[in-house]
Amino acid sequence: MTSAPPATAADLLRAGLDSFGPRDRQIARHFIDHLEELPFLSAGEIAEALGVSGAAITRFSQRVGFEGYPHLQRSVRQELRATLGLKQPGRQDAVVARYWASERANLDSMEAIPEDQLLAIAHAIAAARQVWLLGARSSHGLALTAEYMLSSFRPRVQAYSADLLCSRPEHLLEMTEEDAVLVYTVRRYSRATTRVTTALRERGVQVLLITDQGASPLGRLAHHSIRLPTQGSEVIASLAPFLSITSLIASLVARAMGGGQLEAAERLKAEFGVYEY
Repeated sequence: MTSAPPATAADLLRAGLDSFGPRDRQIARHFIDHLEELPFLSAGEIAEALGVSGAAITRFSQRVGFEGYPHLQRSVRQELRATLGLKQPGRQDAVVARYWASERANLDSMEAIPEDQLLAIAHAIAAARQVWLLGARSSHGLALTAEYMLSSFRPRVQAYSADLLCSRPEHLLEMTEEDAVLVYTVRRYSRATTRVTTALRERGVQVLLITDQGASPLGRLAHHSIRLPTQGSEVIASLAPFLSITSLIASLVARAMGGGQLEAAERLKAEFGVYEY
């Protein structure tokens, strides 16, 4: 006889909803509704949001079977990591068809992104004194792609690795409230990206966020944000929506800047013979 798998933190919270008192039910519902954010939230932040004491969060965590809130938080973090791990590849003859079906579904759903969200980010990039493009690990590649697209016509655009900036934080002194940072982040969310973005926000820099549909901790820091579908068919999440939205935003930035900078850049490229034709 096989034993049942151990209950997850979410299972324990849901199982007790009917038996909890009013305050514990309020805390449990908040935990369930913000499960993906818990690894980034302190007991004090949750207590403030719910209007209860930090001790109430600790006592609740103990009543549902944990040593305290940090223990519950660690358990949730480990469970989320497990769900975001690599999938086992499926049958070879189905991989290609599933991949294209998934990509089409992702791109089709992006038509629902409100135009005003896209324009807000494009106008912020066009108006900023300088723009940083920020990402860590695989998201750094997205930042570099955005730099390539924007720097062809928009001056003072620079891509940075969040990991590098954590080791060279003096670079943050270059940024002021006249500037903007476009941040890319995909689960699993990098601690370095959160740390750098928080510091830039504290300096008054306008934070623009492009992320997936998870509960990124940067959502609370961003002035403008866009969430993208990243459903993959196999081992990795799809990055096609990020590339597509970056290309669209670059086009909107060029339009917002009136095209003069683009024409000037093209004349210089012709003068220097950058391209063969």
